[in-house]
Amino acid sequence: MAETKKLIKASGELQVEIAAKLKVTTRSVRSALAYDTNSPTARLIRSYALNHGAKLYELKEMENPYAEIVNL
Repeated sequence: MAETKKLIKASGELQVEIAAKLKVTTRSVRSALAYDTNSPTARLIRSYALNHGAKLYELKEMENPYAEIVNL
């Protein structure tokens, strides 16, 4: 089965703004936006980022379409 992973892309300025406003480190912000953590603070960081212009992406792992070798 294909596994999906969520990721939120935010600008560097937005990440610094979130860190300053919520009194956390930028590393905490990056971890929250990458869905590495799921604490209440991480959920707050994600919602703040999405409400201030960040984009949410779903990454899906795919099979390698070039696995077969074709000799011409």
